[in-house]
Parts: sequence; C-alpha cells; structure tokens
Amino acid sequence: MKPVIFLIILLISSSLYTQSNDSAAINYNFIDSYPQNAGILSGNEIIGYTPLYFMWQDSIFPKTLKVSLKGYSEETFTVQTQEKISRKFILNPLKPGLINDPVKENKQLYFKTPRKLLPIVVSSVITAASGIGSFYFKSLASDNKKEYELSGDPAALDNQKKYDLLGGISIVALQLGFGALMYFLFID
Repeated sequence: MKPVIFLIILLISSSLYTQSNDSAAINYNFIDSYPQNAGILSGNEIIGYTPLYFMWQDSIFPKTLKVSLKGYSEETFTVQTQEKISRKFILNPLKPGLINDPVKENKQLYFKTPRKLLPIVVSSVITAASGIGSFYFKSLASDNKKEYELSGDPAALDNQKKYDLLGGISIVALQLGFGALMYFLFID
C-alpha cells in the first residue's frame, strides 16, 4: 500500500512541476498580417514571415519593424522596450488589380445551377438503407458464427457465409450511394 501512495504523490508532484515550467508560459512575440506571408524586417534584416512567433535576440532598443508584402502597403512600427508584442496588420493593396479580401470576392450564397432533388433523395435513401443493411447482415453473420462455434451446425456456417456476402454487398452499395450523393450535391 505504501508504494502505491508514494507513486501517486510522485506523479502529482511531477505534474505540478512540469506545468509551472510549461513552454506556453514563455513570452513569445507574435506578429501576423492579412494577407499572410509578409516579411518582417528589423532594420534591413528579415526576421521571418507572418504569422511569426519570436523572441528578441538582443536587448538593443528601440527597434523599428517593417511588415511588407509585394504589391501591398508597408506597415512600420517602433518597439521602445523589450515588451511583448502581439499585433496583426491588414495590408492594403497598392494596385487596383489586387483584392483586399480574396475570400469574400465573388462569393455567392447559392450554387450556379439549381440542384436536382430526386437524385439527391434517391442516393440519400440508398446510402442510409445500405448502411443499416450492412450493420444488420454483419450482425446476423456474427450471430451465426457464434452459433456454429458452439453447436457445430453446418447450416449456421452456411448462413454466416451468406450474411457476410450480403453485408459486403451492402457496404459496397453504401459507398456507391455516398459517392453519388456527393456528386449530385457538389458537382456543378
């Protein structure tokens, strides 16, 4: 009993120690931009690309940092002390051809063509029915296998093989039905 209590105390104390020295407690600086992959320069030296987690390599301050990406406006800011930074910059395009928010540009709420309801419903029903059927037939095959192992009845073995085959066919039908459902739902 004493070794068990000792192990529990040891585990609890080691977990408390590791949590206090966790890497998440380190004060990393964070700079991000939209769009991402913008270069971050300290003076003329590039220190990384957004999104960037970093720590100061020296203690010389103030530092002027630039966030720049080709075709977008450059952002500049000055850090006075060795403070923790967490900033996000939204870079504006310099040319009219670049878009400010590529995710929302030309975004539509509806599909280009209306969906045909009948193929979607039929493939959904086939998918659901074959999924239920595959579970049912595999359960029957398992029950017949147990019966054969207990009694040695050859009819139970034949039933197991029959239900395994039907279960396999149902699984194939499930996959085909699901593929058809995805096709009719998402292909324009």
